[in-house]
Amino acid sequence: MSLFPIAETKNKQLCLLLMILLIIVVLFTGCWDWEELNNLTIVSGIGLDQAEEPGKILFTAQVIRPAALSGSGGDSGGTRGGGEGSAETQAVRVLTTTEETVFQAVRKLSTQASNRLLLSHLQVIVISREAAEQGIYHYIDFFARDPEPRPDIRVLVAEKEAGEIMRQPCGVSNIPALGLYRAVQTAELNALAPDITMQEANIRLASETIELIAPIAKLYQEKGVSGVTKTRIDIDGTAVFRGDKMVGKLNHRETRGLLWILGKVKTGIIVTEHAEGKQSLEIVKAQSKITPEIRNNELVVKIAVDVTSNLGDQQCSKNLTDPVMIASLEEKQTAEIKKEISGAVKKAQELKADIFGFGDELRRKYPEQWKKLEQHWAELFPGIKIELEIKSQIKATGALIEPIYQQK
Repeated sequence: MSLFPIAETKNKQLCLLLMILLIIVVLFTGCWDWEELNNLTIVSGIGLDQAEEPGKILFTAQVIRPAALSGSGGDSGGTRGGGEGSAETQAVRVLTTTEETVFQAVRKLSTQASNRLLLSHLQVIVISREAAEQGIYHYIDFFARDPEPRPDIRVLVAEKEAGEIMRQPCGVSNIPALGLYRAVQTAELNALAPDITMQEANIRLASETIELIAPIAKLYQEKGVSGVTKTRIDIDGTAVFRGDKMVGKLNHRETRGLLWILGKVKTGIIVTEHAEGKQSLEIVKAQSKITPEIRNNELVVKIAVDVTSNLGDQQCSKNLTDPVMIASLEEKQTAEIKKEISGAVKKAQELKADIFGFGDELRRKYPEQWKKLEQHWAELFPGIKIELEIKSQIKATGALIEPIYQQK
C-alpha cells in the first residue's frame, strides 16, 4: 500500500492530461488554413490603368498557368510550339476587368478565374504614367492594407499603358512578371534605376519630406533569333513624385546621380574620354554621406562621395597605367560624377521634389530650426546650395599592365 496515495493519483492524472494534450497537438498540427492549389489562381503581376470610363480602374492581372509552368522547362522560355514569346511558351495568362476600386477588381477577377486570387506570390505592380500623374495613392492602398501581398513587391511606373506591360515577355523567364522583377533588380545593381518595394513606397508616401520615386518600364522593339521583330520591356529612368502625383522623370545619368547621393551605387560603368580615346571605368565600391548645414540663414547640403573603380577597357593605345595618366583619369571620373549628381539635384529642384531626403537629414541635425522650416520645405528645397566633395581612386587595370597594341 502506497504511503502517498493522493500524490500518486495526482501524478497519474497529470500524465494522462499531458498525453491527451500531446495527442491533440499531433492531430491538429499542420496548415489549418491550407488550400488546394487547384482552388487558387496565383497572381504574378498586376497592371493598373485609368479606364476610359471616368472614375474607374482598368485592372490587368498576369496569372500563372500551372499546367504550362510544369511543362515549360523552367526559365528557358519553353519549347512547346508557338514561337518565341508566344502564349504557349508563356506560363501565364492575362485577365482584365474595369471596376471602381482595386479591391472590387480583385474580387471580380476571382469570378473570371473561377478561383480565389492568391496575391502572396505577386512580384510587381505597374501603374501607368497617366494614372500616376493623377495620383498613385488610391491604386496602392489596397496592397498595403491587405495582409496577403508581401511588402517586397516591386512598384513601377509604365511609360504608357500598364496593361500592355503585363502582356509582354520580359527577359528569359517564362513568367514575365518574374522577368520584370529581375530586370528591376539588375537595373538597380548597375545604377540605372532605383529598386522600390511596396514597403519603401509606403514609407516615402508617409514622409513629410522625402518624395516617392519609382523605376519606369518602357516597351521597345528588338529582333528575335528568328529575325522577327518582338516587343520587349526596358527599365528606362526614374519617375519622380511630389506627394502622390508623378511630376517628372530622371534620365539614366540623372538617375545615377540620385543613387550616388543615396549611397546605392553598387557597380556600373563610367565612360571617360582621355588620350585620344574613350575608357570604361568599372565602379567596384562607392560610399556617400549627406551633411546639411545652416550658414548665415542659408541652407547648404554637403555631399561627400568616395568611389573606387577599375579600368575595364580603353580605346587608345597609350599606357594608361602611368601614375600621371591614372591621376588624369581619376580627375575625369570625378568630373563625371559631379556632373551626374548636379544634374539630378537640378532636375529635382526644378520639380520641387526632395527625393534625396535632405529634409530628413536637416530635421535630425537641427530639430529646433526644423520646426520653423518644415511648413515651407517645398518652397525652400529649390534654393538649397549644394557642395560636392568627390574622392576618386582607380585601383586596378585588369589583367594587362600595358595595352596589347601600341602604335609605332
